[in-house]
Amino acid sequence: MEKYFNISQLAKYLKVTEPAVQHLLREGKVPAIKTPSNVYIFKKNDIDEWLREKKRKVHDLIEKQEVL
Repeated sequence: MEKYFNISQLAKYLKVTEPAVQHLLREGKVPAIKTPSNVYIFKKNDIDEWLREKKRKVHDLIEKQEVL
């Protein structure tokens, strides 16, 4: 069964503040689903994949700097 977070739960999961999550949401930098009642929810699997992608980008950047 899919797990979903609200903003408060996602903030705790990411260990950031709720305003930080809201900022990511406004900037379109975090995968989110807007419900018909205009509430945003976040699918855990999407968040985990988003985090893995961010980690890969950082790893690639570090590798490029080591080559230089």
